[in-house]
Amino acid sequence: MGADLVKNVKRTSNNPTKDSDVGTLGLSVAGQWKAKPQFTLLWITQPQYEEVVTKYNDTLNLRKSTGGGRKEITKKLSVYDKDIDEAIAGIKGYLVYKYEKKNAPSYYPQFGIGHVGSLYILPRDRNKRKDAFPLILDAVVKHGFGDEKYGTGFWQTTAENYVALMDQASKVDGTVSNKVSSKNELRKTIVKTHNALIYLLRANYPDTYKSVIREWGFQKEKY
Repeated sequence: MGADLVKNVKRTSNNPTKDSDVGTLGLSVAGQWKAKPQFTLLWITQPQYEEVVTKYNDTLNLRKSTGGGRKEITKKLSVYDKDIDEAIAGIKGYLVYKYEKKNAPSYYPQFGIGHVGSLYILPRDRNKRKDAFPLILDAVVKHGFGDEKYGTGFWQTTAENYVALMDQASKVDGTVSNKVSSKNELRKTIVKTHNALIYLLRANYPDTYKSVIREWGFQKEKY
């Protein structure tokens, strides 16, 4: 029975799980440590720790704002994908009208249209879709559809905007990836420092350390 009770005990770390909570706790710890310079660690000083916390919070905020921009780009690409699918349906209609329904599929590859299951569609993968634009632009001219609704004008504008959005998305993804990597490394330093300081406070306040570490911001019920 004792073993079962041990298994059911909820163990919560003194360090938060959420990134934002780590940043908030870090600021609290930095302030408390600055007010009590008698506590020292050999491998990191209070000013160095405070700098790490500041960089961590700055990186976290920048990652959030950059990631928010990515959602907007993704939404715009989704709108273009819908327009492109409608345009491909239009192209298929042009081919049926010009070459008859039974012959139309033989011309699909010239427009980048592939056979997926029971459907003839443009690839869903956006990189492959982007690669299909030059084929479509050549084919609409070759088959005399250049002046149609889904002719040269439509595909030139769509291709330019789509490729531009893809480039933006790639740059944002790269920036976010770098920020996440930097944030994770800074977090490791913060957590390691917190653990070391908790041991230091426990050693100096053997009877009251629980209330002391709460003063420093280690209040597990808040995270």
